Amino acid sequence: MKYRYQNGKLTIYLEEEIDINSCRTIRGVIDGYIMKYQPYELVLDLSEVKFMDSSGIGLILGRYNLIKLLDAKMTVVNPKGNIKRLIELSNMNLECVQYE
Repeated sequence: MKYRYQNGKLTIYLEEEIDINSCRTIRGVIDGYIMKYQPYELVLDLSEVKFMDSSGIGLILGRYNLIKLLDAKMTVVNPKGNIKRLIELSNMNLECVQYE
């Protein structure tokens, strides 16, 4: 997992499968970055994520709730095919952007 922090914007580049086995580690790392930088915007880039199950939805929703406590914004970008569909079906109130 890579990240970039610039001018109050924290971008996390997820590069792995997001499933029940990886969520705990991913959650801990992302939360650590959020607490360290306290960004005004969190961007989760899913362009390299090839698989995500329902625990990934919980991961995203939990980060959304955390970032809202900081009165900040969260955006999910570049979800692919089935992952984008899973996010849409979950009815999360997030801005999802698909870049071609």
